[in-house]
Amino acid sequence: MLNFLGDVISSIAATILIYLAVRQWWPAVSNRVLYKGIRVDGSWEIIELRDNKQKLMGKISLKQTGGRISGDGERSKTRDGKPSRRQFAYEGSIHGNQMTLLFEDKKGVGFDTGTYMFIIQNDGNTMTGMATFHGKSENQVVSERRILKKVID
Repeated sequence: MLNFLGDVISSIAATILIYLAVRQWWPAVSNRVLYKGIRVDGSWEIIELRDNKQKLMGKISLKQTGGRISGDGERSKTRDGKPSRRQFAYEGSIHGNQMTLLFEDKKGVGFDTGTYMFIIQNDGNTMTGMATFHGKSENQVVSERRILKKVID
């Protein structure tokens, strides 16, 4: 009976180890070590097109682990040009030359959220795309053009 119980426990432990290896460890290792795609980590300026002019509205700092992207950012101006100091957290992924980020205001979960979808340009220092979010003043979903330009250190 004691041998049977030991066999059951070892079978459960082996199942858990195999599950962790297949579902957790291997994707993490392959994402970090085997990733050969575009690198976007670093600091980027957030630029909006207003009145046919490019206006610097904030900065974002991205960290990349394989195809996974995370980061923090700050908007220094609101959409109507007033000074602001809003902080955002970013999570997303990169596939080919497209980066998708979900953003959320650091004031609280669900306070202000949206998405960024960017196409990384051939120079590797520019991304063009759209920001989609719920516009409070419009009381509807808004989608606006955005440009990210790499800050060269």
